[in-house]
Amino acid sequence: MREQLQNLIKKTLASKCKLPDDSLGFKKIDISNHNDHVFICHSNELLIDLIYNSIIDYSFNQFDIDKYPVDNLMSKALQQKIKYSQKQGLDIKIKYGFYGEVLLYSILYYFFQAKPLISRGYFYSPLTRSETSGYDSYHLAQHNDKVYLWFGEVKFKTSLYSCVTSALDGLNRALSDEYLSRNILALEEFTDRFSINGSKIESILTSWSENPCINIIDEVKKYEMTLVYPILLIYSYDSPDFEQKIIKAIECIDNHSNNTKISLSIDYRLFFILMPLEDIKVIKQRVIECIESKKPLI
Repeated sequence: MREQLQNLIKKTLASKCKLPDDSLGFKKIDISNHNDHVFICHSNELLIDLIYNSIIDYSFNQFDIDKYPVDNLMSKALQQKIKYSQKQGLDIKIKYGFYGEVLLYSILYYFFQAKPLISRGYFYSPLTRSETSGYDSYHLAQHNDKVYLWFGEVKFKTSLYSCVTSALDGLNRALSDEYLSRNILALEEFTDRFSINGSKIESILTSWSENPCINIIDEVKKYEMTLVYPILLIYSYDSPDFEQKIIKAIECIDNHSNNTKISLSIDYRLFFILMPLEDIKVIKQRVIECIESKKPLI
């Protein structure tokens, strides 16, 4: 990640607390099996710049960023790495998924020290120009020889209810052996573009290439990997009180997660990152203005 972007993240976002937090009256989210996090945004203006400038680092690996001018990379990203068409109407552009995905990328990298195994932009197909399928992030972290796969999800919507239900609707599928296996196998054609060389993921993919009959989940277990599944919710809630915005989000998640049945057979950590904002639609509109006016990049 570029140093300029890291400085912008530092000025824009901050971790307020972890859940549970008795001093603020925040309980733990029932379905989480790891500490949840609450983030605050210091400035909408800075957030707009952060989303806009994060497009480059989300779309390309560092060796590409070091090689080409940022203006060229942004032009290429908008054509080949994210879903964006200047010809489409504003209502359609606001529904694009990249706004939240680039923020998830920046948050995982900067605050959780989870570096991208491969930039998410490589999965986008310019031929179909459709939203990229699969997890919203592919990051890795390693501590004391233990490997953590950070394959997360983000919802960036004006409605808290819509964020929560959309995230939970796909949770049974996302946290399953079959879905994890398919996403790991999807990495095979990109191994030459991995930003982290010599990872255990490469060993698994090499074994599978030599013997496609092996069970991917068994290989993940053999290497004692853990799936870390952060769910970033960026939402609006009609209350002037920040604490109420967090309490209502916790209640909404708890009320709609009763029927969630996680079938994943490997070790996993599931937690939420809550970030309430105002004027979400306006923020996305302003990012669009930055793109189409070709605002100078940091």
